[in-house]
Amino acid sequence: MARVLIIHGWTNKRPVGHWQRRLAATLRAQGHVVSYPQLPNSDDPQLDDWLEVVDAELAQLAEVPGREGEELIVIAHSLGCVTWMHVALRENQPELASRVLLVAPPERAPISPVPSFLVNQDDATLASALLKSTRSVVLVGSDSDPWQPSGIQAGVGDKLGLEAVIVHGAKHFSTLDGFSQWQGVIDWVNDPTADITKI
Repeated sequence: MARVLIIHGWTNKRPVGHWQRRLAATLRAQGHVVSYPQLPNSDDPQLDDWLEVVDAELAQLAEVPGREGEELIVIAHSLGCVTWMHVALRENQPELASRVLLVAPPERAPISPVPSFLVNQDDATLASALLKSTRSVVLVGSDSDPWQPSGIQAGVGDKLGLEAVIVHGAKHFSTLDGFSQWQGVIDWVNDPTADITKI
C-alpha cells in the first residue's frame, strides 16, 4: 500500500470520468491512502494558493498513523506538474517522495496566461531540484499534445534530463480528448515496473 497525492491541472474541477478521479477511487478501494484535493480557483489559478494546498496535503500524508513507512507517490497532470516543479525548487517537503509521475507537463509558452506558474525548464537548477524531490521520476506524454508544441521529449524531457514514456493518441490526457480510463497508471502505482501505457 502507498500514500498517494494527485495534483490536477488548469481548469480541472475533478469531473466524473476524468482518469485522475477514476484513479483516486480505484486506489482508495484497494486500500491506499489517497489525497486528491480540489485546488482553488482552477480557472484562474495563483501558484501560491495551489502550493498552500499541496503543502497541507503533503503534511497530512506524512501524519497518517501507521502508514509512515509506506511509499509516498505523487501523480501530477499538466499545470499540476508545474506546481510540483515549484514544490521541488523550494526544497522544503516534509519527506522525500518515493516516486513522482509527471503527466503531460506543458511547455513554457502555452502557460503564459498564468504567469505566477512560469518556471524556466531550461535551468539546470530545476532539473536538479526535481531529482532531489523524489527517489524516482517518470515523465509521460503523448505524440500529439498541443500543450507541448515542440513534442514531449524535446519540449520537456530533454530540458529536464528525462526520457519520456509515450502514450500514443492520448493528446493532453483530458476528458475533452476522450481520455478517461487509464489502467496503466493504476498498475504503475501498485508496481513501478508495470506497463504505464496500457489503456
